[in-house]
Amino acid sequence: MAATTQETDLETLVDDAADRALTEYDAGGLTVAVVDGDDVLTSGYGHAFRSEDVPVRVNETLFRVGSVSKVVTWTAAMQIVDRDRVVPDAPVDDHLTAVDFPETFDDPITLEHLATHTPGFEARARGDSVRNPEYVRPLAESVSTDVPTRVRPPGELPQYTNYAAALTGQLIADVTGQRFGSFVAENVFEPLDMSNSTFRPAPSELVPAEGTAVEDVVNFHSDVAPASGLHTTSADMARLLRAHLNGGVVDGERLLSERAVDEMHRQWYTPHERIDGMAFGLFEESRGDARLVRHGGGVPQFACEFALLPEDGAGLFVVAHGDEASGAKQEVVDALLERFAPVDSSGARRTPDGTPERADELAGRYRSVNTTDNATAEKLVFGLLTGQPIDVRVAADGRLITEQGGSTDEWVEIEPLVFEHLEEDATLLFREENGEVTHLLDGLGAYERIGYLERLSVQGWVAVVAAVTALTGLLGWPAAVGWRRYRGGESPPSSATRARWVAGSGVAGIPLFGLVLVGVAIATASMDGPTLFNRPPAWFEVVFVVPTLGAVATVGAVGYAARAWLRHDWTLAARVHYSAVVAGATVLYWLLQYWNLLWIRTG
Repeated sequence: MAATTQETDLETLVDDAADRALTEYDAGGLTVAVVDGDDVLTSGYGHAFRSEDVPVRVNETLFRVGSVSKVVTWTAAMQIVDRDRVVPDAPVDDHLTAVDFPETFDDPITLEHLATHTPGFEARARGDSVRNPEYVRPLAESVSTDVPTRVRPPGELPQYTNYAAALTGQLIADVTGQRFGSFVAENVFEPLDMSNSTFRPAPSELVPAEGTAVEDVVNFHSDVAPASGLHTTSADMARLLRAHLNGGVVDGERLLSERAVDEMHRQWYTPHERIDGMAFGLFEESRGDARLVRHGGGVPQFACEFALLPEDGAGLFVVAHGDEASGAKQEVVDALLERFAPVDSSGARRTPDGTPERADELAGRYRSVNTTDNATAEKLVFGLLTGQPIDVRVAADGRLITEQGGSTDEWVEIEPLVFEHLEEDATLLFREENGEVTHLLDGLGAYERIGYLERLSVQGWVAVVAAVTALTGLLGWPAAVGWRRYRGGESPPSSATRARWVAGSGVAGIPLFGLVLVGVAIATASMDGPTLFNRPPAWFEVVFVVPTLGAVATVGAVGYAARAWLRHDWTLAARVHYSAVVAGATVLYWLLQYWNLLWIRTG
């Protein structure tokens, strides 16, 4: 690279940012690739992963890039479009042989839907990764096992999933007759001379320290390689950046036609004209007057960013490893974006022009559709571990206030159900169905409005009260029997005894379910196979029969309670207590059903 003043400035900027990143964050190493027109800069800092004596080398040191793997996958998908093997708006079912979709909705799923994360699948965590590379499955098996439920018509709402990219990888394989990894190696890596990039699980080069095996220090291995399985170097990714910024050609080798590159970078989907949407597999981001198409990625111990400014002929790739890899990566990304796409933060503060048109309908809590639209037992995992809900209220002066995870933002309405941030370049959109406000879209993040009883905090207190009430029967009735026998008191009526046995069985189903879950988790952990969270065994669904039988017993107990009141059986105190115990059990089973923890699920 010629040592021009501008390039030297860029090198200095990257060096300084990388030094700050490694000093201020717990990160062991990072690597950077920057393309600016004809100029290319690649740099490495720190040491290779778990290899403190091996410096980062831009041509050799492998990094895991997580979801930035999808950039390669969507590039390969555009290749088969460019070669007229697939039409983006045609049903992918016409080409897929490994997977059959249920015909839940009339509209078919297309490659365009997959590339814009709008196919209508629920989010799925299981099957995405394994702790040991020997359990990584062939892609066809991975995408055809536990196929996500179709929860909405395609094209209706964005919902980011790994499955969309994994399925695209299988589509490439079924269309071309090659394994996904083989097609990418032959059609992407070889033409671009990306000789050190691979989708192989756990390549030994990832940990170059002598005597250290990858499986000994890495416990996350992608089971959906097209979505998160790429290992690469900054030198290789610099060539991918160049291909995207130079009309599909690098050093005379053509990867895509110029038309296909333009197609890949244009907007394919947006929920509203004021909101940044999706290019072909890449996210749009507006920064001042600049438009980026980008993708981030992260797996345990690694964080990555891939960004293009197509109109400016510039692009960047940054990846770091370490406990605070995300912060280190972002330090360098922010410095580069401030150079290539600076944002003027001194803009005038917007003021509301009266109360929002439908203010009374907007307030409430909105939860990510990853949770609300999940039809499996993973719903609870998403609800507890992923994403904070958004609370919405309208201030007296007409400002819309949103609170999420301790952060507060203010918005003004610019048209019905569309709001702009008071100070930042951001847009909030509310969506309605049948005249009722049902969803909030914060960019491409979709949230569904939930009722008061659906709030985790409310459900937590309700569960505590219900559990204590139910346990007064489960524990109190046997204790009362023992006390009467000790004192020689009169036994309760036989109808009361039968009723209590039925109600007690229902209540007991819940702690028994917990014990069975713990036992299964321990048993699975001791087996030679994937973990319960990564890939539940096929028989795991049988576990949910336990609470389902308890729910059936509780339904029977409701019948006993109703009969006791109608016939005035037992004493008044006995009827009241029995009814309270049954009500507590009913509430607990309602909560289990809400979180899809019964064998029969409603979604």
